[in-house]
Amino acid sequence: MRTFVVGSGKGGVGKSTITINLATALAREGLQVGVLDADVYGPSIPIMLGLRRMPPRVVQNEEGQDRVIPFTKFGIKALSIGFFMEEARSLMWRGPMLHGTLKKMIDEVEWGDLDLLLVDLPPGTGDVPISLSQLMKIDGALVVSTPQEVAMLDAIKAINSFVQLDIPLLGVIENMAGFRAPDSEVVYDIFGSGKAEELAERFDVPLLGSIPLIPAIRRGGDEGVPAACHCGDEDAGMSFRDLARVVRSTCLEIPSAPIL
Repeated sequence: MRTFVVGSGKGGVGKSTITINLATALAREGLQVGVLDADVYGPSIPIMLGLRRMPPRVVQNEEGQDRVIPFTKFGIKALSIGFFMEEARSLMWRGPMLHGTLKKMIDEVEWGDLDLLLVDLPPGTGDVPISLSQLMKIDGALVVSTPQEVAMLDAIKAINSFVQLDIPLLGVIENMAGFRAPDSEVVYDIFGSGKAEELAERFDVPLLGSIPLIPAIRRGGDEGVPAACHCGDEDAGMSFRDLARVVRSTCLEIPSAPIL
């Protein structure tokens, strides 16, 4: 199993949206994919999968130890701290408690045979990436950025933290790249343009994909049906399927299946 963390350095760039849609699109490519929501302060994966207020199943193994069975939906397996707490509750945890919780989420889960585990990180460069690097082998990082200057600067901080933790940077994913006006070919760069490509060039990694600003992607996240599950309005799902094929061939080094 390969493990990739998905980070951004800045909140609000759509990191969780990218994580869940990329996982779903990779599953449609035939891979066994899991998602670990490590954003303990603002878990959003339960909402994006339509699994709000649903605690996961806990069973005992032959040794009498509790084992958590992750949810399976849209072809992926998922686990989040949000499954174990009230939706409106805020966590105010210091490092040791946070470390212990992450350890339980890693050690006590029955993931089964996975090709890839995507770990959705919280914004910033705090305790979570440090704890994860101590608790599990991380094969690489995917960094999400919008085309804004400020998002790029925060992404650089995240990348530098990955360097300090010896986590290879695999590539950059641009989100909210541009908005095409309805019934028109005119594209408006609401959040600017070019910064994600500049970021990729700066660190000599590929720009893996550029996801446009499409209302159907937002609706999919709010309604618990990821846009990658279908073409969606304005072909929202196609952008994620294209991204999945690039990640599969570039980062996982698995040739994509021919499109029939």
